[in-house]
Amino acid sequence: MKRTWTCVLLGLAGCLAAGCFDIEQSLTLERDLSGKAGFSMSINMEPMVLFMLQFQRQMAGKTGDATPAEIAQAKQEFLAQKKEKGGGDKMEAQKAELVKSLPPGIRLLDSKVEDEGLKMKARLSFAFDNVDKLRLIQLPKEKDAKPGAGNPFEEPFAGLQIVDEGKTLLLTSRTVNPLPTPESTGGPDLAPDMKKAVEGAFQGFKLAWKIATPFEVVETNATRREGKTLYWEYDLPAIEKMSKEQAAIGIRARFRK
Repeated sequence: MKRTWTCVLLGLAGCLAAGCFDIEQSLTLERDLSGKAGFSMSINMEPMVLFMLQFQRQMAGKTGDATPAEIAQAKQEFLAQKKEKGGGDKMEAQKAELVKSLPPGIRLLDSKVEDEGLKMKARLSFAFDNVDKLRLIQLPKEKDAKPGAGNPFEEPFAGLQIVDEGKTLLLTSRTVNPLPTPESTGGPDLAPDMKKAVEGAFQGFKLAWKIATPFEVVETNATRREGKTLYWEYDLPAIEKMSKEQAAIGIRARFRK
């Protein structure tokens, strides 16, 4: 039973980006639409470990809060399973696979992984000769990954689009909701109590975009701006309040050429 619930947790981590607390994407765009892009992801799995521990206790008919000993044991089991599956070392090993998969015109400038047990940080930076090619970047998947819902950030720039309107350029990119939904999992919606528990595990989640260009900004829905650098910064409640239409064009900016 212990191994089973730990594996469930690891499955959530891989398929739903569970515990991802901080996602940041950046774009520095030149006038010829070349430039640099960055993607960073910080993960703290402790809230998800506690969530799954509480879920296991409820299934066993236990009430009240978990004891310090139970929490320590749950963390140990998670770390053991993480080590068995490769952890941060596997992410380092996937670097060569990522480089091979990049389309012509895109180079991996830098990659870094910091593994601190229940916390992990990964940073990637790219150079590109045309911004449209960013949509083709796909991070390596697990070889034994099952078809269906996956990490919503496996294609970090999939929603990015720039449309040439003649005198202006329109940039848009969808906003990703990290919580499991019927659309992302192919299953039923979460029960209210389960949804509340999962939201608690994602407490503190943040999603940010930063875009710098030499172009004049005509109009944008950026949450803040500094000169010609635009910022979009969202927490989980802000993302959940978005309609499907708002999420589809969550990031929007029009520039004068």
